[in-house]
Amino acid sequence: MITPLIIANWKMAIDADGVEAFKATWNAKPSIHGIEAVVAPPAPYLPLVQGLSQLSLCAQNVSENEQGAHTGEVAASMLTDFGCQYVLVGHSERRQNQGETNAIVAQKAKRTQAAGLIPVVCVGEPSHIRSEGHATSYVRDQVLSSCEDLAEDLVIAYEPVWAIGSGEAASAQVASEMHLDIKAVLADRYPELRVLYGGSVKPDNCAAFTMATGIDGLLVGGASLSAESFWNICASAKGAE
Repeated sequence: MITPLIIANWKMAIDADGVEAFKATWNAKPSIHGIEAVVAPPAPYLPLVQGLSQLSLCAQNVSENEQGAHTGEVAASMLTDFGCQYVLVGHSERRQNQGETNAIVAQKAKRTQAAGLIPVVCVGEPSHIRSEGHATSYVRDQVLSSCEDLAEDLVIAYEPVWAIGSGEAASAQVASEMHLDIKAVLADRYPELRVLYGGSVKPDNCAAFTMATGIDGLLVGGASLSAESFWNICASAKGAE
């Protein structure tokens, strides 16, 4: 049975005081069992979150290059020094705003795996692609191109672009259908693949996703900035003691 994976993506929406407040509240909560909880802070705050109990660490981004003359970049090998286990690659905001192509995402994922970390490869269609009826083929192309030549230790995060930050999540049925298709496309290469849902996940809708067929966890944005909110999401995914 696949252990649910719940990732808090703080993006660039928190400051040092917010991190300390999250830590104090989270560490005072009852322990959670039956899931793997992960937090992805802004890179400068990675040292601040190492004291969070029962939370693995995830980087929000990584360079497609190794160490060298790449000003402003962070190498995958550097992330291991902070105890990271996961790295987000190809988030839709980076695909849109930084022009990251499938080829760049694939290279970042390879660098991540070479450093012994697990890439969380993000895919998802914009609203016009879905309205035109091409969502499935669009996401299939992203998945196949972004995961080219990767080893088995990876995660896919399906985040429909039209749902991210909009307050309007995809229905559990729509998400389940896409997750099952992603797994089918990659079944020969990654039989134990975990596929997460992301896009306006909140405490009041998270259970519908984690209970849906093919959905193995969540990538949570704004609702993860509050430790109380994120704990409730994690607890609803499997329960707490």
